[in-house]
Amino acid sequence: WVDYDEAGVRSQAELHEELIKVLRSVEMEDDIYQMGLRGSIDPSARPDLAENILRARRALRERLQEPEFAELVESMDREKYNTNATVAENLLFGTPVGDKFKIDELSENEYVLGILRQADLYDEFLDIGRQVAETMVEIFADLPPGHEFFEQFSFIESDELPEYENILKRAEHTELGELSRDDRHRLLSLPFKLAPARHRLGLIDEARQDKILRARRLFADNLPDDLKGAVEFFDPERYNAAASLQDNILFGRVAYSQAQGAERIGQLIAETLRHRGLRASVMEVGLGFEAGVGGSRLSGVQRQKLAIARALLRRPDLLVVNEATAALDPTSQRRLIGEVLKLRAGMGVVWVLNLAALAEPFDRILVMNDGRVAEQGTFAELNKEGRIFHNLLEST
Repeated sequence: WVDYDEAGVRSQAELHEELIKVLRSVEMEDDIYQMGLRGSIDPSARPDLAENILRARRALRERLQEPEFAELVESMDREKYNTNATVAENLLFGTPVGDKFKIDELSENEYVLGILRQADLYDEFLDIGRQVAETMVEIFADLPPGHEFFEQFSFIESDELPEYENILKRAEHTELGELSRDDRHRLLSLPFKLAPARHRLGLIDEARQDKILRARRLFADNLPDDLKGAVEFFDPERYNAAASLQDNILFGRVAYSQAQGAERIGQLIAETLRHRGLRASVMEVGLGFEAGVGGSRLSGVQRQKLAIARALLRRPDLLVVNEATAALDPTSQRRLIGEVLKLRAGMGVVWVLNLAALAEPFDRILVMNDGRVAEQGTFAELNKEGRIFHNLLEST
């Protein structure tokens, strides 16, 4: 259904270039780039890009040796516990493929529970879960739903607190191991979501980290054949097909202890990709982002910009824009109008504006009053005392 002629291109590659050009005009380039970083690829279908991402990983690793960046990332190391990663990430030391090792359901996975027992962690995880539940109930007891603490300690939702309170009451009268299967699963689910450097609850000490490392080795060494495809293990020399482009480049976790660490690493990744000429490739992956039904996964501003981009791509003889940028602030609207007019140089544009001050770059302005043209002319002609347009400018 793609009409290359209508877009003025001859191939899929040229179409991608045109898409990026149009998206840049409506200031969606960074949005698509971020979507690309969060996206993933099949390395067997794109071996060239997978290899380039691995080269970017190595280049980033070299930059992270520099003193000003050295503490920003804790790299994944098979022999070391990553304190900025969750217990689940440390145990699996890989990315789940499918639902068999889904993080939220590890506490119900019989293979994982067997590994915990072999590593002498099962009872400890139950106790950690109890302590986490007690702490969360105490912290959140008087906080309204949506409080920022719920985001920081994201392993318990506000509507789950009453259930954990009930579990804790039942645990007062029995041993943890004698609780119901459902109660035990709920308590066991909590430790998997702990990241020591982030949550600072003191529950994953060095002794427990050593046990989790032992469990990691047991997990990988004893994985049955029917589960071997359910996790893609971290390997510094291989592209992880189940992970995002960003995670493949980073191959570690941003240190929570570093001020503005995520922003600084984001800039460093962007710089690395730009120097290696990979930004366009990342954006191409971003073009495959699933926007949801009717763009439900996009913001209102992104949907408006995308609608304009879609119209620009078709290169109509006359482009009519009816208050399609009203969701943007005036400064952003002014920039977008300038970019669109630049792209449409020599072609017709009719733009219904929500603010009179935005009319300045247009060749001719029509002022409507009660459904009729009240006056028309250039910006300079209409911006004079006594003019309706001048009064509109003064009132905004």
